[in-house]
Amino acid sequence: MALNRCVLVGLAVALAGVQARGDDALPSAEYIIKQEQPTLGTNIPRRVSEASEIPINRTYAQLTKEEQQLVKSQYEAMADGDEPPFPVAGLKPIYVAITKVHREVMERGELSMHADIDAGGNVTGVAVYHSPDPKITRAAANILVLTKFKPAVCGGAPCKMGFPLRIVFKVDL
Repeated sequence: MALNRCVLVGLAVALAGVQARGDDALPSAEYIIKQEQPTLGTNIPRRVSEASEIPINRTYAQLTKEEQQLVKSQYEAMADGDEPPFPVAGLKPIYVAITKVHREVMERGELSMHADIDAGGNVTGVAVYHSPDPKITRAAANILVLTKFKPAVCGGAPCKMGFPLRIVFKVDL
């Protein structure tokens, strides 16, 4: 009997040309995606693991300064006091939910999405750039829309910013 194993790899926390908006009295900051490959990642086999440079079971506030810097390093020119959006409950609920759907589909390929997060931490839209299967696309978009985010911080105030997500699915038979 062949062993099926699903592996999710690679969270890319980066922006694709999104302008952050802070207080009107403050100059606006612009954060854009770096052109190099992302350095963040995780492996989630059939049983969810927490093998990642960014612990998936922690909130942004619970991350160490080094881990927060890993997340921030994916954004161009983010000021020291500014922060990117991040799921309120951490990454684990997103990965667990997407993994459940992937187990049904068992397709290989990349899922690349971008969620727009408003200043209240709500998802206002999701763009899908690539997906291995329409069922994964629908489920992952719904999962992101239902996820509450810690809003980004620009110049000390909550602001609108994007949260890109990149997952590579591998299936070993």
